[in-house]
Amino acid sequence: MKEIKVIFIDDSVGFVTENQLDALISSGRIKSFLRSSGWVRVGIDPVREIRYKGRDRRKVNEG
Repeated sequence: MKEIKVIFIDDSVGFVTENQLDALISSGRIKSFLRSSGWVRVGIDPVREIRYKGRDRRKVNEG
């Protein structure tokens, strides 16, 4: 699996898998990660949608 370069909130640098990246974004444990187009600043730049993997619980408009 591809590893992605990240900057953690303590300014340390490391590499994580794509699955780990999703968890780190959700938990607020990284500041930035490197895409092919450049650095993404979490909370500032657009970040991919993290998909919910459970049953769809959205209310359906029956109107």
